[in-house]
Amino acid sequence: MPEVVRNLLGVPEASYLQPLLYGLRNSSADLELLVDFPSQLALRLQQRIDSVRCAFLSPIDYARHGGDYLIVPGVGVSSSSRTDTIQLFVNPNVQNVETIAVDIRVTSEIILAKIILAEKFPNLAAAKGSLQFIPMLPNRDEMLRKADAALVVNFSPHTQTPEEPFALDLVDEWNDLTGLPYVHGVWVGHDEAEAEAIVETLLLAKEHGVSHLAEVAEVISAEHRVTREFSKQYLSGFSYGLAEEEQQGFAEFVRFAYYHGILPDVPDLNFFEGSAPPAQSVN
Repeated sequence: MPEVVRNLLGVPEASYLQPLLYGLRNSSADLELLVDFPSQLALRLQQRIDSVRCAFLSPIDYARHGGDYLIVPGVGVSSSSRTDTIQLFVNPNVQNVETIAVDIRVTSEIILAKIILAEKFPNLAAAKGSLQFIPMLPNRDEMLRKADAALVVNFSPHTQTPEEPFALDLVDEWNDLTGLPYVHGVWVGHDEAEAEAIVETLLLAKEHGVSHLAEVAEVISAEHRVTREFSKQYLSGFSYGLAEEEQQGFAEFVRFAYYHGILPDVPDLNFFEGSAPPAQSVN
């Protein structure tokens, strides 16, 4: 028998992504979801491992191999205000942040922390030498015992507790710095027929999910044992398009990453053909 070629979509286990996936449940497209850490999804797509046709990648993971990728137009996840998705906790007795414990699962969020500290809180950034990142499993208290600060990425709705220490919400800080939304991720694929065939499915799934946010909120409520109202409030903090403002936010993040020496160059934003906007220069 001939080998069956699977078409995999690489996705992180993030609740904010659920509106983009909800419409795939009843899709006739031959697609399977592969759930993995964002950093591993980037590796799988870049090296074409396991027939991953498209993956939901962060801005930095796109930018590192931008010349090899195309972006699905009109679809993404972004936010402009506090959702407690990307939090930076700083030990209260620390004068200068020299070490940050970071979640081993993520990529762009680490760069975002570096940008925000350098651009908005230079007095808090390390006084001597470069900022040191300590990869760890995501446990806030343990991270704060090992480093001056802890970068915590919440992939599910986060409920604050009275004893929780103060944290900077880095999305809120990014919006204050730039006036633009922070793009958590976009659908990315190689310029190949197998990926192009999936684009329309992803566009339709996004439209279906956005029009059924109440149902998506119910799913999140059941999975994470939070109220439906809290789930609705959580989802309301995100946007699911990739229009001009979101593209500008994406491009600005890439420019900052280049300015701070994280990227060797600044790639264009290139899109799959069809209903795609023209390629955007971020130079």
